[in-house]
Amino acid sequence: MIYGKVRDGRVIVPVVFRLASQPDFFLDFIIDTGFNDHLTLPPQAVSTMNLPLYSSTEARLADGSKALLSIHLATIVWDGIERLVPVLAAGYEPLLGTSLMAGYHLEIDFQDNGLVSLEQL
Repeated sequence: MIYGKVRDGRVIVPVVFRLASQPDFFLDFIIDTGFNDHLTLPPQAVSTMNLPLYSSTEARLADGSKALLSIHLATIVWDGIERLVPVLAAGYEPLLGTSLMAGYHLEIDFQDNGLVSLEQL
């Protein structure tokens, strides 16, 4: 089970990153049900974390425009299981998309400091 909180109207869950030769650490991600991939991180964060480049893709952004985005790979710990996932270098805030939540039930108490839970189906 994965737990998070509602903060300022945003649904936030922590994601644990596992980088080579470093202790595990977590970053808070905003759940974005309109994003159908795994994760996005700002390009500066991807660079700082030195995530390996996997490929690039043309993406249609929320405003309807198109952009060429780099795809990197990151090892995360998701619900206690180590997973290698694609991370798009884009935007200004870390976003968590529906591909990472596939096979989970999302429950949200939509109030400030409300409980968020993701339970495997």
